Amino acid sequence: MMKSFFFSAIIALTLVSCTDNDTVVNIGGNDTVSTKTVLGIVPDTLISKFVYFSFDADSFIPASQAATDVWDIRLPYLYGGGKTRSIDIVLNSGTINLLGKTKGKIIDTTFDLLQSAPSDDQLIVDDTANSKRIIPIAIDGTGMFTYNPTSRTINPAPQKTIVMKTKSGKYVKFQVISLYKGQPEPPTMISELGHYYFRYAKSSNRNLKTN
Repeated sequence: MMKSFFFSAIIALTLVSCTDNDTVVNIGGNDTVSTKTVLGIVPDTLISKFVYFSFDADSFIPASQAATDVWDIRLPYLYGGGKTRSIDIVLNSGTINLLGKTKGKIIDTTFDLLQSAPSDDQLIVDDTANSKRIIPIAIDGTGMFTYNPTSRTINPAPQKTIVMKTKSGKYVKFQVISLYKGQPEPPTMISELGHYYFRYAKSSNRNLKTN
């Protein structure tokens, strides 16, 4: 069900926006990494209600391998008709899966402005407890998404970017672009929810400046 990847050229900016608690080092240099985009993935409700993605492999992983360390991020099925009140996205580590090795952190900046990953000691393993989650499940803007009560739609929070370190040591920045079929801009209450469009960039070092 996976659609093909394509490389998306985006403007390389020179500033890094972050909170006082975030330490993002500007590595410098002219090297950039490519952005990959995945289009319109829908979790299969008949098998697991989740999809699993590996940034090391640049591919989706079968649900049969959910208990292994081969995937990095898990995206849940989303119900339409106003039934989705939270979004349970997790990384593969900690109490989520003891075999998983993916660590991460949400950075308060846009995907384009984030040029480098934080230091390793700021990246943490995930936890099943809501108070310790890397990605809050709420759609109130504290995590990856906000809720628009007027249009009754869920939208990515533009000032939130996830940074991860995979089991092979790759650094990744990740952002969901849209949750609606066809990426309507803006979505409306009749737009079909549950289609993941996301982009990411990865590097063997902490440089995440995209071209």
